[in-house]
Amino acid sequence: MDPTLLKHVIILVRFSIITVGLVAGYLALYYVVPYIFHFITQLPVYFSPFILALVMSLLIEPIVRRLQLKFKLSRGIAVLFALVVVWGTVALVLAGVVSRLAHELIELYRLLSSSSAGLSQSIVSLVENWQTFYLRLPIPPQVAETLQQNAGSLVGGIQTLVQGVMNALIGFLGALPGFFTIFLIATISTFFISRDRELIYQTLFGWVSSDWFDRGRIVIRDLGSALVGFFRAQLILISITGVITVIGLRILGVEYALTIALVGGLLDILPIIGPGTLFIPWSLWTIAIGNVSFGCKLMFLYAIISIVRQLLEPKIVANNIGLHPLATLVGLFVGLKAGGILGMILGPVTLVVFQALRRAGIIANWSTKDHC
Repeated sequence: MDPTLLKHVIILVRFSIITVGLVAGYLALYYVVPYIFHFITQLPVYFSPFILALVMSLLIEPIVRRLQLKFKLSRGIAVLFALVVVWGTVALVLAGVVSRLAHELIELYRLLSSSSAGLSQSIVSLVENWQTFYLRLPIPPQVAETLQQNAGSLVGGIQTLVQGVMNALIGFLGALPGFFTIFLIATISTFFISRDRELIYQTLFGWVSSDWFDRGRIVIRDLGSALVGFFRAQLILISITGVITVIGLRILGVEYALTIALVGGLLDILPIIGPGTLFIPWSLWTIAIGNVSFGCKLMFLYAIISIVRQLLEPKIVANNIGLHPLATLVGLFVGLKAGGILGMILGPVTLVVFQALRRAGIIANWSTKDHC
């Protein structure tokens, strides 16, 4: 073949390959990648019962081990008994809380519906009093009417919020059949995962050498325990906040204490602010309408909640994730300063990963090889 013709053929082939590659890449990015991304994002939904089962198997593992050691039970019987105890306790607590919460929400909605006009007038009178006190000037009728309309909108917003919570509760009850299916699959999966734990380990990691298998097992065990411990610690802290709130509001004679305590406990998930999102506006409002004593009591209750949480959080988190309280406090503070809310989580997690690698001997081996 003529060399010039061969050269042009080679250039044409290369250009064709590049063109086909670009077209294939474009089609992959436009069609395939979004589908793969959607599939990956849906994986937690598809495997949600089994993810829940994995978490549950980690949670009940201490109970299973204690039952095996104390009563000499087989692992299968111990797992079955642990599941009955855990799910029975959860069912009783949920039944009581949901029943009481539904009752209080219905009563609260009725109260807001019957006293919405009075609340609107109280807000307008409050603004008028403050305006008169500071400016010594009467409020024009147009402004008063606007304030009354806004006050009515505020009360309506509160009613809508309460109604939304009630609708969410009704929706939750309506979705119970689907939840029951997931719960049933997750419970059965938990039983098999926990009972055949050693077999699953050997199946997944049997191809790894025994030395690295033991080390990897230590790392996975420590990380899994720390992850479960972290969520257990947050649940304990939220429960403590809720209990203190219920007791404090009962002492103050507040109605619907359980509903308010549940909201305060959920707000406790928010770092730094936490229940202050509820208590600070509430106390300021009661002081503004003239009930200074009750507002100060609410502030005092919030101070107690905050102090107790700040004192107990490092100790509880440390005990549940296996770190020293000082190390946990350092991880929380440095993580907060470095990365905000996400940093508060990643700080202790980094320490846990380092500790798991050190216990497994991986870091020590690296340092030994470096010295050699």
